[in-house]
Amino acid sequence: MAVISVSIPDKLLKRLDEAVHKGGFSSRSDLIRHAVEKLLEDEGDSSGSYRFIAVLSDHGETMYVDRNIVTLLHGYSEDLKGLYHQLLDGSYCITVAITRDEGEEWRSLVRRLRSLRGIKKVYTVTL
Repeated sequence: MAVISVSIPDKLLKRLDEAVHKGGFSSRSDLIRHAVEKLLEDEGDSSGSYRFIAVLSDHGETMYVDRNIVTLLHGYSEDLKGLYHQLLDGSYCITVAITRDEGEEWRSLVRRLRSLRGIKKVYTVTL
């Protein structure tokens, strides 16, 4: 098995250690292996018909982030099957999009969403 080095902030390391303990993982490496496998599984699985994309944004960071998300999503209107936007607590919002899970279009959309200023998290799951 290969060994790699990863630099992470102290705050994230503390959360990682808590997750190792709470999640019953044998070590940091065990948790990181599990997380990477899950990420690659979710990102690579194209066995379903649709892709669920959830975007957590902070419009306190930039007031135009929600408009930028919707504008970007409209550029994928041929593949877009559903769209939902909800204000959360404070300056946070969640946007949920359902797209067809064909080809590379959804991956392009996710990359572009992740590059927007004010985006906190982007999750994808095959449905």
